[in-house]
Amino acid sequence: MLLTKVRLNNFGVYRDRNEFDFRTTKDKPIILIGGTNGAGKTTLFESVMLCLYGQDSFETRTSQKQYHQKISRSIHHILGTKRAADEASIIIEFQFAHAGKVFEYQVMRIWQNNEGSIDETLSIKKRKLGEEKFSKLDSLEESEWQTFIDQMLPKRITKLFFFDGEKIQNIGDSGEEDKYIKSSFDTLLGLDLIRQLIDDIGINVLRNSDGETKKILDEIEIKSKEKQESEIKLERILDKQASLKSQILSLQKKLDVQEEQFKKLGGNFATKRESIYENKAKFETKIEDIEKQMRVLCSTTLPFSLIPKQMQELKDQILLDQKKIQDKYEKEILEKNFKEINAKLNSKEFMSDKDSKIKNAFTKNIQEIFENKLESISQILELSYNFSTHDMEQIIAMVDNVNNNAEKQIKSLAKSHNILMNSIELNKISLESAPKDDEIGPIFSELTKTSREIGELENELDTLQTLEAQEKSLIMILNSKIRSNLTKRNADKRRLAGLELAPKIQDALEDYTQILREKKLKQLEDYILEGLEMLLHKKDFIQKVIIDKETFEIKLFKGNDDEITKDMLSKGELQMYSTAIVRALAKTSGRPLPFMIDTPLARLDEEHRSSLVENFYPNASHQTIILSTDSEINFERYKQLLPYISKSFVIQYNSTDGKTIRHEKYFFDKKGERLIEVQ
Repeated sequence: MLLTKVRLNNFGVYRDRNEFDFRTTKDKPIILIGGTNGAGKTTLFESVMLCLYGQDSFETRTSQKQYHQKISRSIHHILGTKRAADEASIIIEFQFAHAGKVFEYQVMRIWQNNEGSIDETLSIKKRKLGEEKFSKLDSLEESEWQTFIDQMLPKRITKLFFFDGEKIQNIGDSGEEDKYIKSSFDTLLGLDLIRQLIDDIGINVLRNSDGETKKILDEIEIKSKEKQESEIKLERILDKQASLKSQILSLQKKLDVQEEQFKKLGGNFATKRESIYENKAKFETKIEDIEKQMRVLCSTTLPFSLIPKQMQELKDQILLDQKKIQDKYEKEILEKNFKEINAKLNSKEFMSDKDSKIKNAFTKNIQEIFENKLESISQILELSYNFSTHDMEQIIAMVDNVNNNAEKQIKSLAKSHNILMNSIELNKISLESAPKDDEIGPIFSELTKTSREIGELENELDTLQTLEAQEKSLIMILNSKIRSNLTKRNADKRRLAGLELAPKIQDALEDYTQILREKKLKQLEDYILEGLEMLLHKKDFIQKVIIDKETFEIKLFKGNDDEITKDMLSKGELQMYSTAIVRALAKTSGRPLPFMIDTPLARLDEEHRSSLVENFYPNASHQTIILSTDSEINFERYKQLLPYISKSFVIQYNSTDGKTIRHEKYFFDKKGERLIEVQ
């Protein structure tokens, strides 16, 4: 792609027609546009994306109402009045090679101010290179226009080719270069299209099958939508995690400083004071409880442990009494039953069908058994103690407890009492040694506040990581369900062959995606290292770059494999590092796209400015459009760029007329004489 013209009409500070010719040559790829603050550099910079993408050109999602409000504010207003132009427009012309032929396209967006509402018209024309007139696209080309633009210059990677120097600086400052790469990488390589192709293969095969195809297709569409929603949620979760990690890292550094101050004041010992007080209170409570238990033992069972022999005799006598009571109950039961059984044995009904001799012999035997049993039970003796059965059980239990536990309990309680008293004495010594609250209090309060903030953020991060795992699990389940539908068989053999082939094609594409990603990641590492070597003025400072395949985290190393962390880089080196990443991503993509750079040398020292001007801009692309102030690209930098400049402009705001004036030259001539004064 080669931008050839940009025309702004009554847009922003540009009144009437303002046309910029951006055509370059192979040996002079740079277009230099100088401008004072407020002259319209950013408007010109943003106009390309606005013309190509319209409402979708902004970084954040914009509603139609918000979009129309932005356009309404951008329509040129006449200075000193409330009147705005009736309409505004942006026209972009560019060349694009396709199938061995070069075509030129003209994209025009016109916005009409219709009594406060905005009416937008999009017009697209095309011609072969060398033809005189543009022609409107045919209906098919027009319907596929947005797809064509998205393939030529995907919206998600425009930030790699159309970027603000200040924002590039922020990539390194924020430490979110892994997120920046991750958001661009698959789109750069076209892997998002392969992913779409994998899904479309299955859907297309199913559309040509019979039987359960409709149900399967409906299921896949539902699961695909659910998967897309989960992927969007997952991306938001990962973005939020990255933000939280950055906040936690910042707070952790602050906490480290506070803890160091705290230690110097003896804070480690001071922080124990509260726990010492708490422990002292716990020890005193335990001592009080132990003393209470000892008093209870001394007033109940413990005295009996001094007469174990007498207690055992008491227990034996009570057991004898229990035996007497049992014998008494047994005799009463036998006597009662004997009388009832004897009456039945002597009745006429008993063994009425048997001979009287047999009956008498049987009856006599039964009677003898009962009489012998009654005689075997000893005569009931008088009880030694007049205790109830319940009292007997309690006394026996008490005797057993005295014999088994009382002495052990009192020894154990006494030992615990001594240990706790010693602990209280140690606490007193510790409290006397701890620093006072007025010495350590303020710094401890700050430290506690920071720790609490870190804890809250870490809790939030844990929750997000749980949600991340849930969404990833859901995506895996949905992928499995989508795949399972593709493996269902159909009675039609010819179509069945297609269904069986589809998963194999998908697997091959998955393998291709993985291989390509690994290959391109290695290439990206090499390009980042190449960029750093080219842009940094420290020779052999960074000699190896490694990118994590899963997280896309970048690590830099010296020749001896010592890691160089981001906090070891200066502000200027961080911008060179960020620029090297953007350059490497662009080169890895292999897309012949122009670079358009606003505020190119923001916040850079002279040495790093020289590196960008000498090494980066002349070789960045086949077309590099730079928008700069006269302080960024001053005369010295202008001289460095001059051999590579095809055209140069200065845009200058005329405060008298309330509009921007375009000059077809830069601020200086070849001798350094200022041609255009800065107002």
